[in-house]
Amino acid sequence: MKISTVVAAMVALGALAPVTAHADEPILRIAKQGSMEAGGRTINCTTNDGGDPKSVRWPSGHVVVDNVYATYQYPAERRFPHPILFNSGGGHTARVYDTTPDGREGWLTLFLREGFAVYGVDRPNTGRSGTDICRINAVRLGVAPSSELPAINRYAAESSWVTFRWGPKFGEPYPNTQFPIEAAANYYPQTVSTYRDPQETAKSVAAFAALIDKVPEPVILQTWSSSGLLGYLTAVERPDRVKAILAIETSVTAFAEIPPEGRQKLAKIPILIVIGDRAQDRVDASRKFQKEMAAIGGQVTVDVLPEAGIFGNGHTLMLEKNNKQIMHRMIAWLEGTIYRPR
Repeated sequence: MKISTVVAAMVALGALAPVTAHADEPILRIAKQGSMEAGGRTINCTTNDGGDPKSVRWPSGHVVVDNVYATYQYPAERRFPHPILFNSGGGHTARVYDTTPDGREGWLTLFLREGFAVYGVDRPNTGRSGTDICRINAVRLGVAPSSELPAINRYAAESSWVTFRWGPKFGEPYPNTQFPIEAAANYYPQTVSTYRDPQETAKSVAAFAALIDKVPEPVILQTWSSSGLLGYLTAVERPDRVKAILAIETSVTAFAEIPPEGRQKLAKIPILIVIGDRAQDRVDASRKFQKEMAAIGGQVTVDVLPEAGIFGNGHTLMLEKNNKQIMHRMIAWLEGTIYRPR
């Protein structure tokens, strides 16, 4: 497809779509809000300036890398004692849980309205957590080989459309898609670059665990896609501080990367896995994990939305037209597990 054709398709599919704010919701009262960093390490970066190794303005010095950044809000009328930490998948920041492309409230606001404290988390080397530029600049300056460049990728519009199951090919939506196609172009700027080397997993888990340590209360972890593995491994590191896991569309390969001793710790933590339409591979992998965890006393619930009569959801459940309906299913599960009357 020619670039001009792609641009025309993006325009036709929502590049000019306005974001409509919904003013019919009641006033949302916030008791406290703020932001924080957690985890990371301090390194001496000798390449702070990739254009001038003798820079006066950006000389060599110590910088913090591999930390997470999180915003938080606590509602004035709090109904649930455990904050939810919303972790984005690869290629995204916590922005994906904020206002939807068509202007509706995202999960950060919707769960807040239901009485949960919420945290929006950016993983290391992503979004407001910042990026480790030292190796990149070292290669640019010729003091390190190109093999030291981090593996980085970003979702293109064409990839998002198909990978996230909005439609069978770019520009062609499924007839029942729940994604707001008319506002698709409002979504594309949200994607960001992601470091994909294997060592990023350990960095993220360490930083997420540090964040849990800084949150006053035990938490609920909410994960999406590739952050599913990060959530499971973080819960293994802090099993006494994680009350439940809400896992959205966990990557198919994630379960195989949880070691046996880690699964024993996860067996004490209720897990909900939510899966949309047209994802049989995720369903099969999740049900296999569910069976394996049940054998060691774990509690894993797999909520396959089409099996509940809810059709058309793709990979981006938090953005889709029925995001509120899906939220209520997750809250109902929490109320039936960790909040049920004793």
